[in-house]
Amino acid sequence: MPGFIKSLLNGGKLLEGAKNIIDEIVTTKEEKIQLQAKFQELINQHEQALVNAEVDDRKSARQREVESLKAGSKNWTQNALAYLGVGSFFGITAYMISHGLGDLNSEASFIIGNVTGMAAAIAKDVYGYYFGSSKGEHDSQKSIKK
Repeated sequence: MPGFIKSLLNGGKLLEGAKNIIDEIVTTKEEKIQLQAKFQELINQHEQALVNAEVDDRKSARQREVESLKAGSKNWTQNALAYLGVGSFFGITAYMISHGLGDLNSEASFIIGNVTGMAAAIAKDVYGYYFGSSKGEHDSQKSIKK
């Protein structure tokens, strides 16, 4: 779960307001404890639902890839975009190393830094998709079957 969501849910500003409402409405200590326990249970269920949605998303993407490979089709657009993303990252990095940033003003340096960061994130995602944990899992399953 992203850190900012976790900070909101785990005692962040979102829950702070809810806890203040609980303190104002509920008068007995037992009711407060029961309500806070129920509230924490709802938060835990929500966190688990988010984790399950993330896992299901990864599973469906992997399943789609497996089914398309079994059918013998290749997604040329996906492959071309993957090569383009990784190539762009290395191209930008090579340009920056060979030419440097020179006498650029702060705005231009900021833009180049953002573009470089986006290209690095794209390259990381492409690499993770093709060679990440699912690739290792796939290769180990192949060797087990042999």
